[in-house]
Amino acid sequence: MNMIAFFLARRILFTHPYHKNISIMTSICFIGIFIGSFSLALITAIMNGFEVVIHEKMQGVHSNIIMETHNNDINIEVLTHILRKEFPEIISLSPMASHHVLLHANNDASDTTPIIAIIKGINPETEQYTTTLANKIIANPHAMTFPQLFNDNQLIIGKELAHNNNIAIGDTIELLYMRNEQIKRNKVILDSQTAVISGIFDTGIDEFDNSVMYCSLSFLEELFPNMEIEQINIALSPIADEAVIIRKLHNRLGINVYSWKKLYPSLVATLKLEKYVSFFILALILLVASMNIISLLFMQITQKRSDIALMRAIGMSHQSISLIFFIIGLIISCMASFFGLLAAVLVSLLLKHYPFITLPDSYYVNQLPVAMTLEIVCAVFCLVIILSTCATLLPIRRIRNINISHVLRFEG
Repeated sequence: MNMIAFFLARRILFTHPYHKNISIMTSICFIGIFIGSFSLALITAIMNGFEVVIHEKMQGVHSNIIMETHNNDINIEVLTHILRKEFPEIISLSPMASHHVLLHANNDASDTTPIIAIIKGINPETEQYTTTLANKIIANPHAMTFPQLFNDNQLIIGKELAHNNNIAIGDTIELLYMRNEQIKRNKVILDSQTAVISGIFDTGIDEFDNSVMYCSLSFLEELFPNMEIEQINIALSPIADEAVIIRKLHNRLGINVYSWKKLYPSLVATLKLEKYVSFFILALILLVASMNIISLLFMQITQKRSDIALMRAIGMSHQSISLIFFIIGLIISCMASFFGLLAAVLVSLLLKHYPFITLPDSYYVNQLPVAMTLEIVCAVFCLVIILSTCATLLPIRRIRNINISHVLRFEG
């Protein structure tokens, strides 16, 4: 009986040479659902692309998990032993310490007034496995490896910081810094240390590129002999659950452990909110497009009243007749959604491989990002089916109200 219903539904749907109004309405339903599913999938993929790209950029600079102890030195050897033994999800960890210094460029083009900068001491051997800082080096004329950039008193500097102070590779800068014991009677004594710029990095994040320098931990310890390791950057395996690891680390070590997302709560929340809000708004547009099926099926049922009465007279059940029109609505929605999603996937691949749409400098990315996933495609397709099913069931209920004897007598 289901095969008969499918056969009759296909005959009714694709054979309208003498019913132009129904054919036009069918085309309108198809085009509306096509455009709705296409726009919903593509916009969701673009918003997901923004979220993925910005997360990768932020996470690459900060590492997956950050451990901090305020004003308490961390025993790296003991901590490393514990983490490797009890937390196999951790693939790498790297210590970091930071201080504020005054930077003065020793060149005629720079301003004579020193500027405040943050100098971060890292272990370059392990840092390259916890963050993507090594991949952000844009100026390395001698093609040195990442650890070689931090030999002796060498350091790397942010792109904007170098540009604003006319600093180039190989230039010597002067670092003015203050130790705690050098504050006496409201007088501050500054020590001076020269450093050589070995590389320039570009993270695309203003707070780093405008004010941060990286050096080795040994060089930072020369400037601040009482320096303490207060931060550990941790990289996790791709399959690890970040929230679970953070909770386990906090319970085991009793220190402050948090994700990089905690550093940018407003940015993370905004990206997520924009993605869900855009999906909801476009879903309403898709709902309006699906409502055209109601008009189409009402027209179909009205035009096929005599056929419906005849089928009931020869013994076909009400459920089987209702199934015919349900299949009609389902075929339209499935075909329109399929071609709409196919078009969205093709456009997303085009934008991904040929990013010809540029964005203003206020964004974290230069090109329009697109991240189409199987979850987006399945979510949009399921939403179309649900909305179309709800729209189809409403006019089908009218079949019960058809008076078979009256139709066969006066309309047959």
